[in-house]
Amino acid sequence: MLSQPAPRSAVVTYGDAMDPSAVWRDRQHRWRIEAYRAPDLRFAIYATNGPTESVPLWLFGMSALARWLMTHAISLDDLEVD
Repeated sequence: MLSQPAPRSAVVTYGDAMDPSAVWRDRQHRWRIEAYRAPDLRFAIYATNGPTESVPLWLFGMSALARWLMTHAISLDDLEVD
């Protein structure tokens, strides 16, 4: 016997899972950081140069983001909510 599918509201679609929960930029607007919670905490880092931006660099977890910020000499005070 076939089981009934889950109600539509309980299903997480690709679009729902890939909407950033937070977005930050550095003060010079060279970097954009997007945070995602799908299914773990991950961050997409984009290098921005005017109207163009790079392919995202994906970091998994807070420790990876902290390491990336330190190697690029970006402090938490340098980040602005976008």
